[in-house]
Amino acid sequence: MRNTPKETIQSVVERAYEAAGGIQSAAADLGLAQSTLSEHTEIPKGKRAGGLGINYVDTLARINSGSAAVLAEHFAALAGGTFHAIRSDDEPRETWEHVAALVKEAAEGVSALNLLPHGGSRQNARQELVDIVRAAEAAIRDIDLLPDATVIPHRGCI
Repeated sequence: MRNTPKETIQSVVERAYEAAGGIQSAAADLGLAQSTLSEHTEIPKGKRAGGLGINYVDTLARINSGSAAVLAEHFAALAGGTFHAIRSDDEPRETWEHVAALVKEAAEGVSALNLLPHGGSRQNARQELVDIVRAAEAAIRDIDLLPDATVIPHRGCI
């Protein structure tokens, strides 16, 4: 790879190649020569626009979700935000993910309820409470999918 300045679109494209399994894999996925992809990480000189075309960026992101995440993080940061992948509702989550979601939703719900006496929105408070219920329902759904395991009862501290 080229020595590209950090936090440039060229370095983002390099990281997208890496997420796709390297420049060779990305080139094969896109049907392009490896040298062509390498050239697209050059800083533009003169009137030549340079860079990887947006159609190729789109294709690479559609083929490899890791590349899509790298690109999404970059563009979200430019917009002043952050990117967080949202899993399909059909995919079971790990227990820690449910804990995090429940804590987040509960905190937002408590905050919205606390604002009601001070002019907070009833509609917002209601929506936050619905979000808590949905997070709890998702956790219950995934608990029901867990295989039976040998449980060692907790007997307290020794």
